[in-house]
Amino acid sequence: MLKAVYLIRKKPELSFQDFREYLLKTHAPNYGKKLPGLKSYTVNIVTGGYMLEERPCDGIEELEFDDKESFVKAMESPEGRAAAEDLMNVAEKVDIVFLEEKVVKKPRAKPAKKKVAKKPKKVKRKKAVKKKAAKRKVKAKKKTRKKAGKKRSRKRKR
Repeated sequence: MLKAVYLIRKKPELSFQDFREYLLKTHAPNYGKKLPGLKSYTVNIVTGGYMLEERPCDGIEELEFDDKESFVKAMESPEGRAAAEDLMNVAEKVDIVFLEEKVVKKPRAKPAKKKVAKKPKKVKRKKAVKKKAAKRKVKAKKKTRKKAGKKRSRKRKR
């Protein structure tokens, strides 16, 4: 795996906000991510630093390829030439460095949140079942009263 890192210094006449917007909303989606053989593409905006009087660069692009040959093919392709030309619309200077990455500490995965079963649904169901059962009882009582009333009226007629 080859990681190519572009250290981008913006043009002095360009505001930092305009540079940021162009890099993220124009260059990256329309040119950068369309390079052939590109495995990963990250855009970083440099917002400050530690113990620095000024930023050494304004933006950093990280591009990953299988190997150096894939990188060279991508840069020599029509998409690569277009991306390089577009980047120069906002860049005064671009330095490219190749990195060999060795991960020393991997980020820990966050533990999954426990899902708590919702009891109110069960309670609602029980209440609904009880209501239905109560309605059935009331209907049954009414039917038995009607039947009893009919029997009494028949007995009186005789």
